[in-house]
Amino acid sequence: MQEALPGLQGIMHPSHHVIKEVQGLRAIAVLSVLIYHVWPEVLPGGYVGVDVFFVISGFLITGSLFKEFKAKAEIDILGFYARRIRRLLPAATVVSIAVALSIPLFPKGQWPDIVSGIVASAAYVQNWFLAAQAVDYLAGDTKGPMNHFWSLSVEEQYYIIWPLILLPVLVAVRKAGLDSRKAFGWVVTAVGAGSLAFSVYLTPLDPGTAYFATTTRAWELALGGALAVFLAPGGVPQPLKAALGLAGILGIVAASLAFDESTQFPGYAALLPTLAATAVIASSGAQEAWSGRIILNSRLFQYLGDISYSLYLWHWPLIAVYAEVTERSPGLADGALILLASCGLAHVSKVFVEDRFRSGFIATGKTIATGAACVAAILALGVGYLAVSEQEPGPIASGEDRPGVRAMTDPRYDWRNEDLATFIPRPEHVKADVPSIYKSKCHQNQGRTAVLTCTYGDPTARTKIVMVGDSHAGHFYPAFEELARKGSIQFHGLSKSACLFSLEAFYHPPLKRLYTECLEWSKNVIAWLERERPDLVLVAQSPGYPETALKGMAEAWSRLTDMGLDVRGIRSTPWLKFDADRCLAESGNRSVDCAPPRDDVFRMDPVLTTARELKRPVLDLTKYLCDAERCPTVIGGILVYRDRHHLTATFAKTLSHAFMSELSLDKRVE
Repeated sequence: MQEALPGLQGIMHPSHHVIKEVQGLRAIAVLSVLIYHVWPEVLPGGYVGVDVFFVISGFLITGSLFKEFKAKAEIDILGFYARRIRRLLPAATVVSIAVALSIPLFPKGQWPDIVSGIVASAAYVQNWFLAAQAVDYLAGDTKGPMNHFWSLSVEEQYYIIWPLILLPVLVAVRKAGLDSRKAFGWVVTAVGAGSLAFSVYLTPLDPGTAYFATTTRAWELALGGALAVFLAPGGVPQPLKAALGLAGILGIVAASLAFDESTQFPGYAALLPTLAATAVIASSGAQEAWSGRIILNSRLFQYLGDISYSLYLWHWPLIAVYAEVTERSPGLADGALILLASCGLAHVSKVFVEDRFRSGFIATGKTIATGAACVAAILALGVGYLAVSEQEPGPIASGEDRPGVRAMTDPRYDWRNEDLATFIPRPEHVKADVPSIYKSKCHQNQGRTAVLTCTYGDPTARTKIVMVGDSHAGHFYPAFEELARKGSIQFHGLSKSACLFSLEAFYHPPLKRLYTECLEWSKNVIAWLERERPDLVLVAQSPGYPETALKGMAEAWSRLTDMGLDVRGIRSTPWLKFDADRCLAESGNRSVDCAPPRDDVFRMDPVLTTARELKRPVLDLTKYLCDAERCPTVIGGILVYRDRHHLTATFAKTLSHAFMSELSLDKRVE
């Protein structure tokens, strides 16, 4: 789970005083997130600090707007926006520039994604950008240095819309002579209840989108807003305040220790840290020492709360750069140094950036115009970069002049003699070297169960081949697309992201539940094959699925063989321990370092296991990808892998010769 920005802590009108308990609560929240990011094994649920910040922001902002309306019978929306800009944009801009300057430290293949992250953050849509990546199988597992800006987007979207919703409602209520507090409260409650219900509904179905979406997070801000509206000054007795403070702190600690990556979040689970945060806020002014005030009001926690916005802004880029440069996660000593460096940068940023702009008077109109200009400049630079990069030579090379896999059949060929300065596609383009199925959208995503077909070739071709599987089936499609183009076959590809062709649902960690959509899709595939009855069914899967699902896979294969279909497996391709493009770009001895030992790259293969059990033929392409000892990443002038385990489309295209030979297709089409 990627955590959110703790800032956006809410700008109360300058006349409002700082609440020490809230400031201390910020410190608890930012510490939990930082510890989780640096040492996730110590605080596996530390990401809940984000939810604490959402509650704080909702409390302060809604309280500020409500007090302004009660005092003036109106809300100065432009003034509100100007205060937000002065508070948040200067520090965010400095960090964005620092991230842009750090881009050369990352592999060229990641540059477009980092720039896209900067652009998405400047436009306040970073959360939706990450939500799209969460369901995009091509997005990989990259942790960009701008990812933590997603919560800035959530809160800014909320705050742009929130006053626009409240003002007309309150004006109508005031004219009707109704109680403005009740009206304010009803609006907050309605928004919060609707958002919470949607969060509970979406989290088990699509946890990636649920985690980042504004619609599933708005209730957390609304919860803080409801507290601001309904919590009357002096309304909580002192003994109860103390109990609330202690219970709230313990609740946040419990969630930080008990939750982990397997927790379905936000959904119901987010109620624990958010209600705990409201309890701490409600305890403000408690006198008893056991209430937690000694911790919350301490000088250290007040200081950390004061710099929490800048502290969060700086810490994640430092972690991302450290991981990129060292290729490992922080340990005890280096993690502590990262935290110290983050605190140092946060202090400087707070004193010389945040305070300078927040305390100085700048007219509302000028503030908004300046903020808009800063955002526009970042957007223009980012869009310009992306436009220029897209005008460079196409990322998917034709490969017509390169032998690719055919080189491995030449006894005179030695992959150690490859010219690593001229292979294609180049590392900076390899992430885009994917099969056409993603552009044509015939590869099914995780959330749907319908059978999509990637069809190539003449319907009248004598040989009809179907391939079933996940993305490891999809990365073979270019080879069959080439065969179909030559008129040899008609090909149908039936693939679904991270789905094992099986009649038994298995637990899917990203979804944090049984992958029922995969089971339903598999049933639909069997029905489709029963109708179409192709000449040959090939099954290709990535390795590593749980062994408990293999019984269901054998059952699915048996259903097909009982229909009289010719079912064959394809052995999984190598799974590297490094990104091929990065190794080739950075290694000092690339011909050896980037060609791992053959024994290190093959995992437990569900296809091999099932085929052996059912005594079905297996197509083993290993001899085209490895020699007797090693598996090179450049073969015949073409880069083999676009990441750690997916073939580039350019290389896969050259596998058409291997499939033609191994399947005896020349004899089938005679």
